[in-house]
Amino acid sequence: MSSADRLPPLRRRIVAVSLAAGALLFLLAGGLVVFLSWSILWEDWNAVLDDISAPLAAAHARIGGDPAAMSDAFRETLGFYGADVSLLLAAPDGSPLLRAGDLDGPSARRTRPVLRIRETPLEGGARLRVTLDVSDERRILVRVAGIMVGAFLLALLLGGLSADWLARRFVRSLGNVSDAAARIRSGEWSARVVPTRESREIALLEDAFNTMCDRNERTLGELKTLTDDIAHDLRTPLTRLRAAAELSAMGGALPEPLPDLVCEQTADMLDLVNTLLDISRAGCRLDGTPPEPIDLRAFLQETADLYSALLEDRRLRLDLDLPSAPLRIPAHRDRLQRIVGNLLDNAIKFTPDGGTIGLALAPADGGVRLEVADTGRGIAPADLPHIYRRFWRADTSRTLPGNGLGLALVQALVRSAGGTIDCDSAPGRGTRFGIYLPVPPP
Repeated sequence: MSSADRLPPLRRRIVAVSLAAGALLFLLAGGLVVFLSWSILWEDWNAVLDDISAPLAAAHARIGGDPAAMSDAFRETLGFYGADVSLLLAAPDGSPLLRAGDLDGPSARRTRPVLRIRETPLEGGARLRVTLDVSDERRILVRVAGIMVGAFLLALLLGGLSADWLARRFVRSLGNVSDAAARIRSGEWSARVVPTRESREIALLEDAFNTMCDRNERTLGELKTLTDDIAHDLRTPLTRLRAAAELSAMGGALPEPLPDLVCEQTADMLDLVNTLLDISRAGCRLDGTPPEPIDLRAFLQETADLYSALLEDRRLRLDLDLPSAPLRIPAHRDRLQRIVGNLLDNAIKFTPDGGTIGLALAPADGGVRLEVADTGRGIAPADLPHIYRRFWRADTSRTLPGNGLGLALVQALVRSAGGTIDCDSAPGRGTRFGIYLPVPPP
């Protein structure tokens, strides 16, 4: 039993959390409604009691407390408020002097037991008691509370069913991703998630998973091709070394001394391995050394001076298009040397004698743009998508020296610096490589 099997199902947790959140929200809202309703009714009852007590107290003071004279005021009050009000005028010793209504007397109605009572002291020690029947309002409030409880239970049931339905669809989509991942883990690399399009988030997850699987499958294919290419490139020098060693052991004559052959072939193999390591380090950005401020204008001028002798031997003209002022960016000098050096080497290799090579630099959109152009044979449109692949070489360049790693290394170094590289080429009109390097803000 795995650790995942001991965890509660996601569907159950979604339903439980949804029900708990809905119940809490409903209880808070229902409690607030009942509290506000009760507060409003309480204020209304107090207002009614004030409206009854104040005029009667004033009338008692005006007529000198005569109970007979107060009877008219009592009748008028009962005529306005009806049977929901009962009035009592009591002597200082508590004995009743005048009574109106039947809410609190000996014949009080027992069917309406909910009363609000207000006692008001009068002149001469008498007391006025006003009784208000609030049974109807309270009954309505209790009924509203009952309706809310029923609505709460119904909403809880419907909310649980809805949450379960949504959770089932959501979990089913995740299950599809999990099933596809399990199939891939078992070795079925072509397994993919069938898009359900349940929601935008699920669709993004499915697309991201399928895209990741496509890239992984493509990477595995490239790794297999890379392994085959490495084996092929290493087999040739190793075969030559073995043949030379066997011939030397049998006493045969070698076309060149064995030590020289060993040094030459091992140097080629070591260069191949080091280039592959540089590409891997650049792709993974393992070099943590901080960049240093470099004046690209001076750097390109120095690079052009280094290549001047080789260009002169090939009768190639170098056109420099550099800014008049220094252009500094934070960069690694050794990486820039390999980037520019590889591009210039390719330009020189594929440009016939008497051609022209261009080297340009200019500011561009928060960074700098460096271009290396030539008037060489160019690249066929069908070959352009493959020029950055490791060990890939066009059919027209297989007779020239090289291992097909130069442009792969350039692309890896440019990307490790956060830049981009593009190529514009056509057969017969030359090639132009453009590199954009961002300049981070200070």
